[in-house]
Amino acid sequence: MFRLKPEHYTQAEALFGGMAEWNVYVTAVLQQTSPGRVYLDNLAAPRSGCLVSIDRAYLVGDPDNVDFNTALRDELEATLRAGDRVNPADPELVLSLESPNWEPALSDILGDWRWPPIWGSNRHYRLEQLKLDWRTALPPGYTIARLDATLLANQGHRLPKNIADSIRIGWQNEAIFLANGFGFAALCGDELACWCLADVTAGDACEIGIETAVPHRHRGLAAAVTAATVEFCQQAGFRHIGWHCEANNVGSMKTAEKVGFVLERPYNDYTFIYDEPRHYAELGRFYFFEAQLYEEAADMLEIAIETDETPPAYVYFLTARALAHLEEPVALEYLQEAIAAGFQDWELLETLPEFASYRDDPNFPNKEMLP
Repeated sequence: MFRLKPEHYTQAEALFGGMAEWNVYVTAVLQQTSPGRVYLDNLAAPRSGCLVSIDRAYLVGDPDNVDFNTALRDELEATLRAGDRVNPADPELVLSLESPNWEPALSDILGDWRWPPIWGSNRHYRLEQLKLDWRTALPPGYTIARLDATLLANQGHRLPKNIADSIRIGWQNEAIFLANGFGFAALCGDELACWCLADVTAGDACEIGIETAVPHRHRGLAAAVTAATVEFCQQAGFRHIGWHCEANNVGSMKTAEKVGFVLERPYNDYTFIYDEPRHYAELGRFYFFEAQLYEEAADMLEIAIETDETPPAYVYFLTARALAHLEEPVALEYLQEAIAAGFQDWELLETLPEFASYRDDPNFPNKEMLP
């Protein structure tokens, strides 16, 4: 396996061509406008490849290339897992696969990290035609402004953490964001209520993402700010404008479609969190809430507890909930541990149906036991 020098990235363009059509990060890395690493099994006639961007990693080509998979496992172990990452601020590795045929190979490449991965179902949209005039869609009391250096500076400590994190993780720092990216926000007075940022740009292609602060949701702000951002993109010469979202994020999908995006494809991704307890805690949350597989949820959450020196209260509490669904008596022990760790939501505990059969047990906690 070869880790390509930047001057050789052109040798990977054909192999990654299909993935680049709907992942601008791939193009950005290959064009060296965004940091990344590129691996090929062969320089002259590559069959398999891996590209690591600042956002995620991509596997393309032949998934049955055992020599490549083994070498890639060793390389990722020595770099990403050891802390040598494209973006040190990113707490997790997300993998996108060119084909589902890569799924069996993941256990060979990453099975020594955390297993199983956190599975995600997503959708990719592409702008077809701008359908919304943001000037008429913007609700009264709000203005839209570009997230430029002046606005960011004026926000100071009031800048929403999610914007700061998006810039830090997606662009490394504010200077790179201002030089290569863009963003727009809806303001209520001087408060940032909704924002749309470029996740990545490469030539005439970009991807954007949207978020609305909780107090300002369900007012049409997301569509208005997205439309203003798309208008800017078109005026700036971007021909490909992409949008990624989770398949269960109905609000994001409706916003995209209202503005003029069309579904390009559904896809799955696979997440490995570098912090072991957090990985298993998040996996337990996925099994509990998304899959409603309570035995699997309990198994993952118990690993999170075993591997964490000071497990948070929510992990103990979710373990208790999963075990209560399974009618396991030990659920009460985890509930007591949750209270000892700081759980305080008595109203929630009283209303959850999975604890109904436990409430007559003398060991079931009462309100006076909570901190």
